[in-house]
Amino acid sequence: MSSRNVQTRSHGRVQPKKRFGQHFLTSPYYARRIAEAIQAPADATVLEIGAGKGFLSGYLLSRFPHLHLVEMDRDIIPILRDSLGGGGWTLHECNVLDLDFVKLKAPLHVVGNLPYNIAALIIKKALMHSPHVASCTFTVQREVAERIVSGPHSKRNGFLSVFCQFFGSAKILFHVPPGAFFPKPRVESSVVQLRMDGGVEGRLPREQWEVFFSFVDRGFSARRKMLVNTLGRDGAWKGRIAEYLERTGVSARVRPEELGVNAWLALYSLVRGQ
Repeated sequence: MSSRNVQTRSHGRVQPKKRFGQHFLTSPYYARRIAEAIQAPADATVLEIGAGKGFLSGYLLSRFPHLHLVEMDRDIIPILRDSLGGGGWTLHECNVLDLDFVKLKAPLHVVGNLPYNIAALIIKKALMHSPHVASCTFTVQREVAERIVSGPHSKRNGFLSVFCQFFGSAKILFHVPPGAFFPKPRVESSVVQLRMDGGVEGRLPREQWEVFFSFVDRGFSARRKMLVNTLGRDGAWKGRIAEYLERTGVSARVRPEELGVNAWLALYSLVRGQ
């Protein structure tokens, strides 16, 4: 079904629900740009999170006939089905946090206008399935997108930056104004794309991922403190960390936002005694 046909179907009278964080994308221009941004062949496995009334879904279907969609709002599902009509698409009626991504054929490309209240949880779920998940193209709050792509020496650089960039490259594709949604959010949104690094398990074994991210989270728990004080468990550890930082040309007084992914991995290995 073409995106033009989807646009002319009735979108129904179901009102957006605050508890689901629903802000429906209504701009054909931005919906088309999002669909066109996914770098995958027509037979790829693509999953749209929070399909809503199917507005973006129509543009995705025009590129990916075997589209998978997830939607948990039972009131809106009949409208979604009516909007999309027949075809080879598959609907998963559940919370995306309960969906088993591994059951979908790899490589999986994930796309969606993420609810602001659980965006970080969805991003974490998707990336923790790397390399089964090959890419993510998400619409999020602009502030969140800027944190995702921030690098060392930026005040926006934080746990989310290190977490996302551990898995691959991240970039903001474009910004989306409030008027592109109904109801209008109070903030500007951005479309951010994450492309997974196929060798991520070679950088750090999967069984250590959670421990490493807990280590990074602890490092950012006191952003204004020097890392040697936040991570050092005793005087000896502080000395080892300070020595490593100085050996790599970084001041021992460095704060967490001044480090990138590779430096965090090196610090983690040091503390783990590897």
